[in-house]
Amino acid sequence: MKTLVCFGDSITAHELNDDDSLRLTSRVRLSLSKWNVINAGVPAETTRLALTRFQEDVLRHEPDLVTVLFGANDASTHRLIEVEEYKNNLIYMIEKLGPSKIILISPSPVDENEQHARTNERTHQYAKAVKELADTYNTHFIDLWKKMTGRNYKQMLTQDGLHFNKKGYRLLAGLVIQKMEKLKKAKKTKKRFAALAKIQKG
Repeated sequence: MKTLVCFGDSITAHELNDDDSLRLTSRVRLSLSKWNVINAGVPAETTRLALTRFQEDVLRHEPDLVTVLFGANDASTHRLIEVEEYKNNLIYMIEKLGPSKIILISPSPVDENEQHARTNERTHQYAKAVKELADTYNTHFIDLWKKMTGRNYKQMLTQDGLHFNKKGYRLLAGLVIQKMEKLKKAKKTKKRFAALAKIQKG
């Protein structure tokens, strides 16, 4: 069985919402029954803290794929990790895992009417940094920032203006599942072409 590790902060960490609706890993696990889905999320975490447990919570599992979703805390005023360090921390993860095994996910927008420790202007800088790294290292990428700002994203957030409600997790989990299904199809196509090439050479 293949292994998917979902690595992140509180948006990844919990399995259920307060209303008992499924969050990220529980939704992905339900849809991808042939995968061992490991929840490696820790609330309130930044990428700096995440590196201290990267070996134990990610690499130790020898995963086939890893989703990486950080930025909400790195961009906050009370836990601020500057963008350059944030990028360097993500680069470390990419280089340790290998670009083909990582799905970078950009941080999401917040409801500034409810959030006083985060602004969309600052968080967008972190979202752009993730996209730049995905382009530079040719990793798999989910542009969650773009997907949410293209919708009425405030309806996807809980009352704190940061965490996701049922609609938010339906979108996020759907994007992860869609990405993994796309990768599976691409791998099958690659194998098919390799087989045809082998036949033609013979």
